[in-house]
Amino acid sequence: MQKKDREELKRNNAPLNGALKFFIGGCLAEIYLMLARKYYVNGNIDQMLSWDAAMPILMGIGVALLALGVVLAVLWRKEQGWKQTTAWTAVFAGLFLSGGNWMVKAVYPTGVTVLTVLTAAVMLLGVLWCLYARECFFAMKILGTGLFATWVCRHGIDSQQWRVLVIVGACVYLLMLAAAFMMARKLEQTDGMLGAYRILPKDTDSTVLMVSCGLSAAAVVLSLFSAAIAYYAIWVLGIAIFILAVYYTVKEL
Repeated sequence: MQKKDREELKRNNAPLNGALKFFIGGCLAEIYLMLARKYYVNGNIDQMLSWDAAMPILMGIGVALLALGVVLAVLWRKEQGWKQTTAWTAVFAGLFLSGGNWMVKAVYPTGVTVLTVLTAAVMLLGVLWCLYARECFFAMKILGTGLFATWVCRHGIDSQQWRVLVIVGACVYLLMLAAAFMMARKLEQTDGMLGAYRILPKDTDSTVLMVSCGLSAAAVVLSLFSAAIAYYAIWVLGIAIFILAVYYTVKEL
């Protein structure tokens, strides 16, 4: 009986433990990026040269960790618990050390800023994936990318240098939203299945996904006509994300 209770408690705590892992990993990555900004981007010449010399070593360590993590993930693919955690921790740490340091070095000095935003986004998506329903995760992702696309349109649509590129990027994003909308409709018709793979739980209502696609598309289209409208569209998408988070938080209680 006690063993069953422990197993049930472990299953109940699994989403929270997963979210905590993403949060801790993201915080550690952000701390490293803060140090990189302080000593590599804004430091004196000695600090910059020392950090630059250490980067190839860190990238090599990252590649080794990534390879080790992939091997362990394959060997322990049927295992659970600390083995899976160790394998995937090595994979993500290796990706960050190798790819992150390469980006910081190759895209100097804006690489640190871009990586800081990407790390925060990955951490947030990981927490959402662990704690919220799958349809909420996908809807948040759609609205979040829509907010970012609207922000880019607002700042680039009036620029002679970036106007054409922004319009082309917006058109590509709108096509992706159309594909996501059609996919949501198909998943609703197939009870969350995509071929032999389950994407959404049974009896999931895909309406929130389709509404998210429509709202993001409308915000991007309107932002192409006016930067002032784009400003208010960003607020609308932000409020929609907040309402969605509150709704699913209350729903999970």
